[in-house]
Amino acid sequence: MIRSTPLPIAFIALFGSIPQLQSQPPAAERSTFDVRQYGATGNKADSATAAIQQAVDACFKAGGGMVYLPPGAYTSGTIELKDNVTLRLEAGATLFLTANTQELRGRNRALIYAEGAKNIAVTGKGTIDGQATYALLPSRGDDPEILREIAAARSAGADMRRYYRTGSQAYMFIINKSTNVLLQDISVINSPLWTMRISECDRVFVRGVYIYSDLEKGVNADGIDIVSSRNVTISDSIITTADDAIVLKSPVRDKPVENVTVTNCVLTSSSTAMMIGTETYADVRHVIFSNSVIRNSNKAFGINVQDGGTVSDVIFSNITVDTSRRAWNWWGSAETFKFVLKKRTPQSKLGAIRDIVVDNVISHARGTSTITGHAESPLENITVSNVQIFMDEENAPDKRATDAIVADGVNGLKLRNVSVKWAEGKTEPMWQSALRLRNVTDLELINFAGRQGLKTGKDPAVVVENVIDGVIRDSRASAGTGTFLEFRGAKTKDLRLQNNDLSKAAKQLAFTNGALSRSVVLQGTEPAPRPPANQ
Repeated sequence: MIRSTPLPIAFIALFGSIPQLQSQPPAAERSTFDVRQYGATGNKADSATAAIQQAVDACFKAGGGMVYLPPGAYTSGTIELKDNVTLRLEAGATLFLTANTQELRGRNRALIYAEGAKNIAVTGKGTIDGQATYALLPSRGDDPEILREIAAARSAGADMRRYYRTGSQAYMFIINKSTNVLLQDISVINSPLWTMRISECDRVFVRGVYIYSDLEKGVNADGIDIVSSRNVTISDSIITTADDAIVLKSPVRDKPVENVTVTNCVLTSSSTAMMIGTETYADVRHVIFSNSVIRNSNKAFGINVQDGGTVSDVIFSNITVDTSRRAWNWWGSAETFKFVLKKRTPQSKLGAIRDIVVDNVISHARGTSTITGHAESPLENITVSNVQIFMDEENAPDKRATDAIVADGVNGLKLRNVSVKWAEGKTEPMWQSALRLRNVTDLELINFAGRQGLKTGKDPAVVVENVIDGVIRDSRASAGTGTFLEFRGAKTKDLRLQNNDLSKAAKQLAFTNGALSRSVVLQGTEPAPRPPANQ
């Protein structure tokens, strides 16, 4: 048993009584600013804007700490974070976006805003709710990015109405020009506009967040937009959004996006789950999307360069994919990937896409994956390896899928350990070839397996058109293959076929003219079996 010892009289005289020694609260309490102490009631009907901002300002003036939202419902307009402030939403706390536009400040209105701040964070198990509202209305015009898809929908008799935003128009987060930003563990739902817009920031960490917007209605409700920022990690998050789930953009010249990793996420999108572009005035480089699951998405991943920037050194790896077609107004056709280089206007500067890797992907897709260069500039050094694509029937009346993969305009295309398997129970009449390769130089097609889309179809499994300098080796025709390889185009030349097993193809090779056969060198390719003599 430990006995308490009375303090010496001299000690008491020098330092005061025991209560005086304990009168100062602990440091943790001194740096915590509870919004209730500044007038917040936790009643949704009451505005908490002023109370929360006063708590932030007091925390900032004290040198930093935590602004605390205990369980309750808080309705607020713009909250501006400042240096060294952490906004913490306790489990059971919900922060609602106000419907009173007078409480939304700034050129780009947001619920949570920072400009030029450092060491800021929003954490906790609480929820931020944008209370987005929508109306189903006739289309107000055609989107130039999807004119072909719109025409197909009209021809198929699709309902051409779409949802438009109503009510408060605001982002949930706008973080500008800030350093050392942490967004962790929170749930952010029903944003009217982009959920998180991180612009011109350095050292950004997004961990364990949940983001949700209505998959049918949530137009422009992106999940996380990384804009002209560097040194960014996004991990361990679940994002379900109508628009792009995670997207990288560079809308300002000379302000690139670089050094970004996205990993260990579960993503669903009515547009694209992992996206780069279209705003690409500056470069996007050194990016990794990895170790993630993409489910129920209109497109798994994409790169769309239109404004003169260069997208390079990008890896998509260790990803499982399941796609699903959405209404006509969403970008995407339930494909695994779409990489495209174009000009936004005839006057736009032509950019570039190069040094891209897609590796270790299993995809159940319903649309045609495409790799498309510009007439003036091909894509460069594109590698697709260890990829399995299972083509399923389209779950929409306006049919779009033709081939499994189309590459057109690529210098340095490597397809390694790629397989295509087509659904057999429910098929689509427009299905054609597994691979369609056009205007490609320096081709490697190694260890490919597949057949044409329809067993009774006349399309070849692989179309090679205007391809220069390539090798096709160690590949195999799947059961039911009609023609495995068909060579087309006056420019096709310098191709080598090595060690291919085409014994299950009814026809090994086809040439659209006799001269093309002289452009192909056969080395150890297994021929198709000869029919019996009586046939």
